[in-house]
Amino acid sequence: MRRTSTVDVLCPGDTESPVVIVGRARDLRTVGERTGTDSDAQVVAEAGVRVTIDYFGDRTVTAIECDPAVAGSDALLGARAGSGFRTALDRAVPELTVGGTLPGLLLDEVPVVTLISGSMIARIVGTPFTDVRMPPVDVCAGWVAGGGLDIANREDPSALMGHGPNAPRLDDDSDPLGWHAAPPLPPGSVRRRRRIDVTPGPRPGEAVVDAFFRDIYRDLDGSEAIVHEYAVDATIDLATATVRAAQATPRVLPGPQCPSAGASVSRVLGQRLAGLRHGLRSSMTGPTTCTHLTDQLRALADVHALLPLLA
Repeated sequence: MRRTSTVDVLCPGDTESPVVIVGRARDLRTVGERTGTDSDAQVVAEAGVRVTIDYFGDRTVTAIECDPAVAGSDALLGARAGSGFRTALDRAVPELTVGGTLPGLLLDEVPVVTLISGSMIARIVGTPFTDVRMPPVDVCAGWVAGGGLDIANREDPSALMGHGPNAPRLDDDSDPLGWHAAPPLPPGSVRRRRRIDVTPGPRPGEAVVDAFFRDIYRDLDGSEAIVHEYAVDATIDLATATVRAAQATPRVLPGPQCPSAGASVSRVLGQRLAGLRHGLRSSMTGPTTCTHLTDQLRALADVHALLPLLA
């Protein structure tokens, strides 16, 4: 099973325009080895969402569309797109994330992609850097008090503008089914791209997970830079649907202290997939963890919905 998703933050050109988040996702089941178009592959599910945010007001959701339609999603209108959005999502349509659905994954990304797009929006629109809302100190390893990001923010906030290495292509022309279709990212926008592969393990009674995500920013000149990139490998016990082993690989992160949070992945060992999102809210907090690693592990919870399709 392969689950892929893209969540685009389409940045406005001025302070009068809303921010629009467009998400797309797909589940693909492949039997045997995938070799280009000759594979025995089946699209199991597809979904899309479009969320409009009054970014320069109070950052509330002013419109939401889901394809296929999601009953109860209108209850998210008026919710803040940042802190508290996931709680509002769980109250409005709890079956989305609990069930490991594609719309649930896409909507679960809203608060974080809204946060990481802040410095890019400031760059495009030209708002003062003092208006950019940075994370609080000690919220994660990268923003530890006295760390590189904390010092840079106090000395020159304009330095924290999401610059990173160039983003190489993830698409493989020899494997056109590898990713779902997504339009080119417009200049001045942010994209979160995620892939979760689930395969039978080398030993009976286990499955292996290879998960990856990347945040990129496309500059006005058309160049694409990586802002965050993380990978997580895990082994799942099929009898109990719990995490038997896990390893995190930090690839591209904004601060010098960020990679130290990789060790906190051990906190998911023994946890059940179905309740992983809830458990992470209390276990993955503070300066020894990473916001983006936590997001990667939240997406790992959806593996419980993919396991039955491996048969």
